[in-house]
Amino acid sequence: MAATIFDVAKRAGVSIGTVSRVINNRDRVHPETRERVLQAIRDLDYHANALARGLASQQTATLGLVIPQVNDPFFFQVVRGVEEAASAANYSLLIASQSRLPASERRYLHLFRRGHVDAMVLASIEVHAHEVQEIVEQGIPVVLVQLDIGRNIPTFLADNYGGGRAMAEHLVVEHQYRRVAYITGTDHTPDNRERLRALRDVLHENGLDLPGEYVVEGDYLRDSGYRAMQRLLELPTLPDAVFAANDQMAIDAMMAIREHGLSVPDDIAVVGFDDLPLASYVSPPLTTVHQPVYELGWHAGQMALEIIHTQGDRSALAAPNKLLLPTSPVIRRSCGC
Repeated sequence: MAATIFDVAKRAGVSIGTVSRVINNRDRVHPETRERVLQAIRDLDYHANALARGLASQQTATLGLVIPQVNDPFFFQVVRGVEEAASAANYSLLIASQSRLPASERRYLHLFRRGHVDAMVLASIEVHAHEVQEIVEQGIPVVLVQLDIGRNIPTFLADNYGGGRAMAEHLVVEHQYRRVAYITGTDHTPDNRERLRALRDVLHENGLDLPGEYVVEGDYLRDSGYRAMQRLLELPTLPDAVFAANDQMAIDAMMAIREHGLSVPDDIAVVGFDDLPLASYVSPPLTTVHQPVYELGWHAGQMALEIIHTQGDRSALAAPNKLLLPTSPVIRRSCGC
């Protein structure tokens, strides 16, 4: 059988991610490590051939990825990360969007169960724990991104609480805002809950409350932030700052504020979460929290490939079951800086 990227990694004593970086020349690799990988490639005469590998192992050389929206810039970065991890190992990527299916239909799960993919990455979708467990029990590795279902399944999360706390402290402690509202995302993923918890904690620690009318529902999607901000603008006492659970809703909220004849940040400050490319181009530029979206996808793809290589034996992996990637505030002008 032809050597695989996993064989190269094992011979060189490195991760498949390091092999991928050497092959694609994308990141810095220590010269000694690079030469060790190149020597392993020469020794094994490594030439990836997905078709030959699939015939020999009865695998499809395909990863499945399920995301909520294909046109969301956040999930585009997740897709890019998973796809580059898959491509480096000469795997294809099959993408399904949950938004195009009724909640009662899980056709993408059935499709993947039929052996069309070797592993699945589920990113921020609405899925039941028992459904994921059924897939795992059928021998299909599953990796989760921005989902925490409390099972023994590899999970990659951004530090939503830490990022939310840093942004809340910037508003409450550094800027001294006292009436901070929050526009929520959907509640089936941990990101919204953790960001809201962080804001509540910082307000409480500074002797402030988060009134119920200051927590308005959004769904992360376009226009929901606009509608949520309109409800806040109808209150008798307006907030002096708004923390939106993602950048899309924050940008929509800024539009609603301007249409109401008010200014951002002079009348109401606005901050978001994600650090989408658009955040730096709106006026005023949006203060937000950067999260490593591409890296979440890349790590998830790498983990899926590692599990395939160990034939589903996660105990053979050295990586932790849950990995929390750091987030950091990006200060621009919409907060009043």
